[in-house]
Amino acid sequence: MRTQLIAARTVAEALADLATEPDSTSPPRSNGRPIPEIAGPREESLAEMVRLFAARRGDPIQIEVISNPDDPDGDLYENGALLPCPHATFSCPTFEQWLSRWRSAIRSAGGRSALRGVAP
Repeated sequence: MRTQLIAARTVAEALADLATEPDSTSPPRSNGRPIPEIAGPREESLAEMVRLFAARRGDPIQIEVISNPDDPDGDLYENGALLPCPHATFSCPTFEQWLSRWRSAIRSAGGRSALRGVAP
């Protein structure tokens, strides 16, 4: 699956900004504004990001990509139709940057993390 992962914190900040805009009382499109879209800075393979996450955690697991021919949305996942539009807001960090910060936070916490097993 092709995706553009984005940190939850980045989404929360964007939603807070959107909610506090002067024109936030009217819904998008009713005032001519498009529906806002936010995404990570680049297209990624979800399977590759899971492999990277598992490797950084030291999990000896094998990730296999499969398709379900009975899924009516399967083509959307595989051909990139669910990727953001060109007018989206693209924001940092990249998945690798987020993962590096996550690992640094675990090291500084003495190896303990409430985030163990949680992806961005």
